Amino acid sequence: MSKIISVGLLMLLCSSIQAQGIRAVLGEDSVRFIYITEAWGQEIGSFDVEAGVLATGSDETLLHIGVLVQNRNVSSTLKLSVGARGYYSSINNENASFLAFGGDLTFVPENWEGFGIGASYFLAPGFTTFSATDSFSEFNVSIQYQITPQGFLSLGYQNIKVQLTSEASDRTLESGAFIGLGFDF
Repeated sequence: MSKIISVGLLMLLCSSIQAQGIRAVLGEDSVRFIYITEAWGQEIGSFDVEAGVLATGSDETLLHIGVLVQNRNVSSTLKLSVGARGYYSSINNENASFLAFGGDLTFVPENWEGFGIGASYFLAPGFTTFSATDSFSEFNVSIQYQITPQGFLSLGYQNIKVQLTSEASDRTLESGAFIGLGFDF
C-alpha cells in the first residue's frame, strides 16, 4: 500500500504542469488519487481523460482510466460530466476488469459563496464486465467548499462495490465517509 501512496504523491507533485485537475480522497479504509487532463476543449465544455488508483486497507487496488465529456459554461451553476471508465483490479487472485458508464453532477450557486453539492455514479452491468466480474457500481455524494480559486475541499459518502463470479454477494471495496482535496488548473 505504501507504494501506491508514493506513486499517488509523486503524481500529485510532478504532474501538475500538464494536469487540468488533481484529486486526493481519503476514505474510512482507502486512499484514492485521480489525475485529469483535457484531451480536447471547446467553448462550452471539454473532453477530459482521467486516470486513478484506489488502494484499500485490505490491500485491494482498483485502477481506472476514463473519458468524460464535461459542460463548463462559466455562467452555469450546474457542472455535468458524462462518460465511461475502464477499471482493473486483482481481488483474491482473480482479475476483475469492466467498463462502467456514468457521470458527475455538481451544483454550485453563486449566492452560496463557495459551497456546493455533488454526486457521482458509475455502473458496469453484466454485459460490460470481463474476466471474473459480474457487476460493479460506484456512488458518492458530497458537500464541497472552494478554498481558493483553484482548490476545493469535499466531504461526503462513497460506496464502491464489485460482484465477482466466484462470490455469492457483492464485495465492498469502500463504503463510508470521505474527505477530499482537489485542484483545477
